[in-house]
Amino acid sequence: MIDYSKELKIQQQEIEQLIHRLKNQERVYKGLPKGVIRVTASRGKHQYFFRKEGEEKSSYLHEKDKELACKLVQREYDRDAIRKLEKMDRAMRQFLKNYNAKEMEELYEDLCEGRKAVVKPIEITDAMFVEKWLEEHLGEQNPFPEQGKYETEAGEYVRSKSEKILADTFYKMQVPYRYEAQLNLGLGRNVYPDFTCLNVRKRKTIYWEHLGLLDMDAYANKNHEKLALYEQNGILLGDTLMISFETAECPLNTTVLRKKIEVILK
Repeated sequence: MIDYSKELKIQQQEIEQLIHRLKNQERVYKGLPKGVIRVTASRGKHQYFFRKEGEEKSSYLHEKDKELACKLVQREYDRDAIRKLEKMDRAMRQFLKNYNAKEMEELYEDLCEGRKAVVKPIEITDAMFVEKWLEEHLGEQNPFPEQGKYETEAGEYVRSKSEKILADTFYKMQVPYRYEAQLNLGLGRNVYPDFTCLNVRKRKTIYWEHLGLLDMDAYANKNHEKLALYEQNGILLGDTLMISFETAECPLNTTVLRKKIEVILK
């Protein structure tokens, strides 16, 4: 079961930020009279009537009072928005308090081994999914003859120091990956992404290309063609295709790399 807690928490934070922004906006309305504004239409024109707090009759706001009318209408809208957002915020907090996407997985994992041997879970666990995914994505399939020179934490060999940094970062951050797995784009066209990674929480495969030597025109042009080929086959940059890059003057930034992995693959 896909775990949406991360996205839900982000949305709940966005709601909090909107509430905070609208409450800060209240200072703009300081000094405005208390009361209720009513809007009507006559002959295609809007008319505004304001009833002060404690009074029974409404007063017509003339054209010269247009700025006041705008502020009164906006104040009313903002306060209604705050009430609705606070209601949403309470509902989101309560939902997140009770939300556990791992509950069905835990139900299976808590069974004794004898029960596990005969029970078929309604959905495979993350561990089962990762194992199956690794079996389906075999690494080191690139027939290019050059042998890898840099050994990674996981024990495979990669072609560059930057690829070792990437592989070791995936490994330390517990992101399942394969190095140079074969990807068939159809019509007999195979490519070998530098890394094929799995976002376990979303159960989503992400292809990761590292673009080094971007300050070399020939290399840059080759990689532009490669990225275009991916997108022509529905593997879109920012969705199922990610990149990292460097030049001689701008080496791979490991801090940015970890942040990118946290956002994209966790």
